[in-house]
Amino acid sequence: MKLTGNPFVDAGLGIAASKAGCGSVEELSSDDLRRSVQHLHANILNLKNLKILASFWVNNPFMGKNLGQKPKFEGFLRDLETGRLPAKAASCQVCGQSPVINEAAAGCQADRSWFPLAGSGDSDPCTLPGLRGKAVCADCLSAVMVLPLGCRSCPDGPYFIHVNETDLQAQAVSEGIAVLAAAISANAGAGITHGTALRGRIALLDIVSGSVLWDHSQPARMTRIPEHGATIISFSNRGTGACFNELHLRAQALSFFGAITEAGVRGVFLDWVKEVQRNFKKGSALYFDQLCDCVEERRSLAPFLLALVKGTRDRERQLRSEEHKMLQIYEDIALQKKERFDALQRLARRVRREMPARYADSFVKQLGNLGSKRTLLELIKEFCKKESTGLTITPSELRVIDNGPANEVASLLYLLCMTEEDGGNA
Repeated sequence: MKLTGNPFVDAGLGIAASKAGCGSVEELSSDDLRRSVQHLHANILNLKNLKILASFWVNNPFMGKNLGQKPKFEGFLRDLETGRLPAKAASCQVCGQSPVINEAAAGCQADRSWFPLAGSGDSDPCTLPGLRGKAVCADCLSAVMVLPLGCRSCPDGPYFIHVNETDLQAQAVSEGIAVLAAAISANAGAGITHGTALRGRIALLDIVSGSVLWDHSQPARMTRIPEHGATIISFSNRGTGACFNELHLRAQALSFFGAITEAGVRGVFLDWVKEVQRNFKKGSALYFDQLCDCVEERRSLAPFLLALVKGTRDRERQLRSEEHKMLQIYEDIALQKKERFDALQRLARRVRREMPARYADSFVKQLGNLGSKRTLLELIKEFCKKESTGLTITPSELRVIDNGPANEVASLLYLLCMTEEDGGNA
């Protein structure tokens, strides 16, 4: 089989492929999919008792709704798992293949009773995000139906990771499959819910940054970083209605997560979240969005971190050594701007160690308060003109400073000047 581009269907295909022992979605057959549906059917009661199905099936008799319809739904599910559902000639709205399920002949619809993110019978999304109708083939419906067998949960509902490579999609859902299989076997829900206490995109960043998938020291890791990156999605039908969160991460960001885990500084992300919650309560949502946007769009973390270091009034602090390490890895791997970081590091070291204290303090203070009327280059040239300041700069360093967003460069240099002594010795 091939991936469809629809993250919900593709994740389900990955779950079925992994459970069938396939190394790739390409090796998955319709028979394998049907066996996964059969496994789901056999474990519906366990999944319901573990409070897993409620986030997937909204208006389903198996969840205690419309109980008079349960025999019809039971028959529909049995025909799907045995390949006997009647079909008609039409194109599936997910994968484009024909035939699709003949709902009238089946006596039951491939509707919001089976799909996540079901708003109402006719709303969009009524079945899947971006899918307005319900003309789907048996394979795509089966793929969506087996999602409960491989999705762990967070405070915003179930979540999964979607990639565009057929072999890696089977690997991307492997952690969730192992956790759910253990829960079903033990009839106990320990481990199904991720330990994050956060909500929204920042919760997804917390989850994905600590995933074993990018950790080279773990046997369950991906065999390679997805060339086109990955998307982590959480979703829910509860509360005020259907909703979902997405975080798109490029390949460089995924490599960065593996590197910070290896370096032992992965916990810095959570430390930043706690600091934002403590010091910027009213604006915490904006700070969290900024952090997610930086990682998602591969922008420098320096402006975000600058706000934490400068803090509120009378709360300015130094950049901790572990934050310095995190920043260095991010610039090197996620942004691939090692030359910029190294040049600014050398300049910051000269400011801290070679300039007389009064000039160094003045330079850093002015650097931290640059406005639109004054540039970083102008500040540096001003101090370099005075021999008494002891500040020198090379042509290559000038090129780095003059290349890229001025706010990023100035913020990064300020942070490096404010680094704890043991953090800037490398």
